[in-house]
Amino acid sequence: MKFLAAVLILIGGSVFAQSYQAGDLTITEAFSYPTTGRSGAGYFTLTNDGPADVLLGVTADYPKVMVHESLMKDGVMTMEHRMMVEVPEQGEITFSPGGYHVMFMGLKEGWSAGDDIKATFQFKNSGSVEVFFKVVERP
Repeated sequence: MKFLAAVLILIGGSVFAQSYQAGDLTITEAFSYPTTGRSGAGYFTLTNDGPADVLLGVTADYPKVMVHESLMKDGVMTMEHRMMVEVPEQGEITFSPGGYHVMFMGLKEGWSAGDDIKATFQFKNSGSVEVFFKVVERP
């Protein structure tokens, strides 16, 4: 993931300059890829400098927003909905292609590079925080 972030910064400038704080939690590198379909995915890094917490969900102005985890089962990649994601004490979780991600479903129009996708994260202990996913070209 850090390699991907470095490549995107070299290609698009300071794409991930923004960070978002909720209590001891910091969200960085929030990005998405352009889409022409009815769904898109959001990725980010979540760092916890304090006690364990729980990501309870993400909301946005789309018909359906869910946290998913991609898993390989019997040679087939599947996506499973996660009602919550535990954020370990003094830990870090990377939401990236092929792993955890936020799914935005029911888009009326596609996203283009440069768009900002607004979402609100809700945590059990740290409350809520508004995050903007920057839409960047696929490397």
